[in-house]
Amino acid sequence: MNKNIYLSKQEQMIFNIVSYADIAYTDEIRDFCPDLKPHQINKICHSLSSKGYLYRLKRGVYLIQKKPSDLPLIKNPYKIALALFKGYIGFSSALRIYDLLDYEPFTIFVVTKNRSMEKRIGEYTFKSVAMDERATGITYYKDIYISTIAKTFFDCFYKPQYGGGYSTITKALYDADMDWNEFTGYFELASSSLCQRTGYVLELLGDVTDTIPEEVLQYFRKRIKNNTKLLPSGRHTGKYMKPWMLLDNLGKENILSWWYHG
Repeated sequence: MNKNIYLSKQEQMIFNIVSYADIAYTDEIRDFCPDLKPHQINKICHSLSSKGYLYRLKRGVYLIQKKPSDLPLIKNPYKIALALFKGYIGFSSALRIYDLLDYEPFTIFVVTKNRSMEKRIGEYTFKSVAMDERATGITYYKDIYISTIAKTFFDCFYKPQYGGGYSTITKALYDADMDWNEFTGYFELASSSLCQRTGYVLELLGDVTDTIPEEVLQYFRKRIKNNTKLLPSGRHTGKYMKPWMLLDNLGKENILSWWYHG
C-alpha cells in the first residue's frame, strides 16, 4: 500500500478505541468520544479509511483492518453480512456454519424481513433475502445470529436455490441432528405446494437412508391438496408422482446425486 499511513493524534485515538473489534460503528465511537462532534468523527473515520486502517462497508459502518490495506481484509464474512443487513445468517451460509456443507461458499446469505439486496465486497457477495413474517427461528451460535438447524432447513425448502439446491439440502439433512417437531411447526402456515415438495423430497431421502421419521412423512401427506411441480419455474416434463400429486421435473438421481454418485 503506497499511501501515507501516518496517523494524527485523533486518528490514533479512535483507531485504538476500535482496534479490538472486527466492525466499527460511528454511533458507538461517539459514546467513547463525547468531546468530538458527529461530523468530526465521520471525518476522522473517512481519513482512516483513506489510509487503509478502516474499510467502509456502508454509512457509519467500517471493517477494521489489522494491517493498512486498500482491499478489504475479510476474516469473518458472516459478521460483515450482519453489519450490512439486519437479520440472521441463513440458507447455505447457515449450513456451512453448522458444518453441514463441505465447501466454503462465497455468497453469504442473510434472512431479513422485507428487503432483498446484494453487495459485493472483496471476493464475497453478500445477499439479503426478504422472508417477511417467516424471518423467525433465530439463535445465537458462534458469536453470530443464525437460524436454528430446523429453521435453516425450512428456509432451504422454501427457497432451495439459496440452499444450494435439493442435492445439497438432502446431503446436509442426512448429516444433521434435526428437531423434527420444530421443523414441522414452521410449515403450519405454509402452502400445500411447499408441503408436498418437502414431503416428497423427505420420502426420497428416507427411502435410501432410513433417517426420516414416519410421523414426519405422515404430517406432510396430510397437507396434500392440489397438483404442483417440484421446481415451480422448471420444465413441464418429468415423472408424475401420484401419491404426492407432484410432477418431479428434477429427478431422483439429481435430488440425491451425492448418494448415488458419491
